[in-house]
This record gives sequence, structure tokens and C-alpha cells, in this order.
Amino acid sequence: MRISSLVLAFVIGNAAAMGMPPPEEWTFQLQCRSSLDAGTPAFNLPIGSSLSSQSVALDDAGGIAIRVVLGIPGATEGIFYGQNGSGGLIHTVNNGDPVYSSSLALRNGRIALSFLLNPTQGAETRDIAGTLLDSFPVGGSEGVSSFSAIDLTSAGAIGYRGNFGSAKKNIIDEYIDGSRVQTQIANTFDGQYSFLFSPNLNDARQVAGKVFPQAGGQAVVLWEPDGTTRTIASTDAIYNAFVNSTALAQNGLVGYSGRRSADSIWQIAYADGTSETVVAQGGDLGIVSSSVANFPPVLNSNGWMAMRPSDSTSTALYVGDGESLVKLIEYNQMIDTDLGPLPLGFDFGSGTGKQVMNGNIAINDAGQVAFAAFLRNGTIGVFVATPVAACLADFNSDDAVNFFDVQAYLAAFSSQDPRADLIDDNVFDFFDVQRFLSLFAKGCP
Repeated sequence: MRISSLVLAFVIGNAAAMGMPPPEEWTFQLQCRSSLDAGTPAFNLPIGSSLSSQSVALDDAGGIAIRVVLGIPGATEGIFYGQNGSGGLIHTVNNGDPVYSSSLALRNGRIALSFLLNPTQGAETRDIAGTLLDSFPVGGSEGVSSFSAIDLTSAGAIGYRGNFGSAKKNIIDEYIDGSRVQTQIANTFDGQYSFLFSPNLNDARQVAGKVFPQAGGQAVVLWEPDGTTRTIASTDAIYNAFVNSTALAQNGLVGYSGRRSADSIWQIAYADGTSETVVAQGGDLGIVSSSVANFPPVLNSNGWMAMRPSDSTSTALYVGDGESLVKLIEYNQMIDTDLGPLPLGFDFGSGTGKQVMNGNIAINDAGQVAFAAFLRNGTIGVFVATPVAACLADFNSDDAVNFFDVQAYLAAFSSQDPRADLIDDNVFDFFDVQRFLSLFAKGCP
């Protein structure tokens, strides 16, 4: 089989892929469940464990990591790693005070942890078996005195905001040939920024974060590896404020939540410095506008954003891409657990009220979303939501198999969209096209 010159011309002439929207159908798999009640068993964790206010990390293979507070002999906290419904504690510590921050990063078999209270320890990375890989004590060539929440690359570099006296620095910190190397990305003393918020880091060594420019206002900025800087969004005619945390995809898309100047409605968007895509706003599918500012969204390279604002009843979980928006979970929704189906959400009474979501969420480039949620029995479960794959022959997801699916696939192939790598070998070649044409010929059920 060969690809005709007409098809090749079409492929070359298309620069951007037509993205597939998040589907309506998802599966949910429990990874672990904590319990403080001796009468209620935990899952993949010991009795006497708590996941309250902990943030989950997710890798591209669907593995998750999360910090666990423990009340068991010899351990006060630990790190859980699991995948496909199996896993357990890979590392524990025993200390009267909290040791690790509740936020952590997971990528390519590495987990990055920052120390919460000990000012000299800084951060460390461990493998998914719990073995210590690298230590990053405070100091180094950049002289930072403490670290904020950290991010992680596949190669083991970490990114963070560090204190430098009363000033701040954004740093990439890594070991090269056994020697520690710190690279300063930005600071608050060279006249450009008056404040830096915790940054994101991707494998391309792009860094994104919110800043207060010295000239005033707020901005979301992307720092490139060559030292250039792009302003992704700023307080101007469109926005008058941004949530402090941002999101950065592996392909350089930057996600953020901003409050519109015109009507004070909060919206969630991503941009590349040239164009912006609005994914959700207050009022969409019942989203309470003010709740958008409570927790940051997450973003993958396909432009899918996951977010956890509130609806009129409780906190909830949504995924969107600017074309469609799907509510994944909400209060009273039944979800499968090791104890059978249980309703999501717990009513904490006055003040806190009804809550479903717990801590920050995560998304990977496969479209999976990891989250921790309160269950009606008083426990907390960590789940991975996986989109149910549509028939690949219907590549543009319009419920019809026709020329437009071929057109959409070839556009994706041309731009090397990961969805077009149907052989899943990280190579875009004839075999991927051959695979698609075979699926197209078979059609959809």
C-alpha cells in the first residue's frame, strides 16, 4: 500500500490537527482509600491513614502518587504510589511535625518531594519503589533558603520558587554528571518583577508562572529555554486578576484562571502567547463563578483542561477543551469502590458544607484525570478517570465515518499530534497511516 501524492499534498498542507473533544463516557478506578475508622477497612493503605487536603500527582502511564498522613506505629506520614488499582506505601517517616509538603510531582518513574518545615533539607526525588535518587538541600550556587511547591522533568530536574533573603528566584535545579547545577530563570531584584508565584516546569525546560510585574498589574508568563520571555495573559482590558497557580503542558500550552474586567466572571483558559482558548466560565454547567478561584486547573498537550470548581450543591470535577465541557463527578453520584458502589460527597455541616473534591487534581497526555474525593462513608478515595475511547475510524467524533475523518486524521498526522501515532511507537510514519486506513475500512459498530 502506498500514500498517493494527493494525500501527501494534503498532509503537508495542513499545519494543525482537529482535536477530539473530551467524551461523555468515562471509567473510574479506585487506586487507594484512606480510613481513620477501625470499623471501616481502608484500601491499599493501613487503617489509621488520612488523605485529607492532599494533592494527587499522575504520570503518563496512569500511575499516581500522593502523600498520606499516618497514625500507625512507627510512621506519621508516607508516600503512596499505585497504578491500575494496585499499590501501597513506598516510603514512610516518623516525626512529630509534618515532614513533606502536601504537593508533589510524578514523572518518568520519579517522585519529587519538598520538605515542609526543615529549612535545610529543601527537596528530594525518589523512584516509585521509594528509593532516594537525589537530594536538593537549600543553598547551592543560587543561595536559596527555602523551596515552594516543586515540579519535575522526565530527566530528574526540578523547578521551584526559592527564597533569597527577602527576594524570590525561579530556579531549575538538577544533577549533571554528578554535579548539582542551578539555573536562575527569573528574580524579584532585577527590576522586572516585584513578586513571583510558584512556577511550572516541563520536559522542554519551559517555565510558566504568575508574576507581579514591577510596572504594576498581574501577568502569566512563559520563560523559554533560550532566555526569551512571552507574556501569555495580563491584567488589561480582558482580565483584572489571575489565580496564583498556573498549568503548563508538555507542548508549551499555558493554562490559567482569570477574572474578566467587564463583568467580574471567572473563566478558565489556555494560550500559547498568540491565541487564547476559553474552556469554561462561571455559569457553564452550573459552575459557581467565584469558586473557580479556589483551586487551579490542570492542562495536557491536547488542550484538555480539568478543573474542580463548585456547582450549586458542592465541589465537582469538570473536563473541557474549549469546544465541549463535561462534568465527570458531582455530589451523590455513585462510584465503584472496593466496598461496592458508594455515593460521592460528605456533608461536613455548617461552614464547610457538602464537599466532593479533596486537594489538587492532575491530568496526563492520555486524557486521564486523577483526583481524591470524599465518600459518604467518611473515607477518602483516590481515583483515576479514563475517557472511554471512541471508535478511531470516527476520528472527528461526529458519529459518522466519512471523508472528514480521513481529513482530520491526516491533519493530526501532519502536525505529529500524539493521537495520530496509532502504532504507539513515538514515530509518525507509513505504518500509522496504514493502521488508520485499516480501521477506517472496518468502520464503527
